[in-house]
Amino acid sequence: MTTTLFRVDDRLIHGQIIAAWVPHIRATRIIVADDQLPQNMMLSKILRLAAPTNLRVEILSVRQAVALVEQQRSGPGLLTIMLFAGLDAVVQALADGLDLVELNLGNIRNTAGKLQVAESISLDRKEIEDLRELQKQDVKVTIQPVPTAPAVDLIALMQHKGLL
Repeated sequence: MTTTLFRVDDRLIHGQIIAAWVPHIRATRIIVADDQLPQNMMLSKILRLAAPTNLRVEILSVRQAVALVEQQRSGPGLLTIMLFAGLDAVVQALADGLDLVELNLGNIRNTAGKLQVAESISLDRKEIEDLRELQKQDVKVTIQPVPTAPAVDLIALMQHKGLL
């Protein structure tokens, strides 16, 4: 399996993924890596229904998703998008052995106590710490809602704003 996009987007499977990213990378599979969703049958079903029937959707715990990706990384197979609901799951995936070079951010919604750092990205203190951990592990983190938009280096943006 070739994982061609690792993305944090708290909306998980939605229009930008299906209409823009899937055709752009010719994805045939989406893996949602989340520790709560596999037990939530209703939300899992809704996410599966959001994808066209020709797109394989797997909803796994972070550890299971990492094991699947790492086990099949070098073999032939599906073109995959791996989605995370938050930065904490990405940090966990790295601790579980995920070999990650680049991470795309689509949306982290603004809620009370968060600082808006870009149009679709708002972070709290824990998420900024997660970002620092990704920086330490040399993961390139970019904001890019759709493939036709320019990628913005989030680490550089945060440093420029004096937040990292």
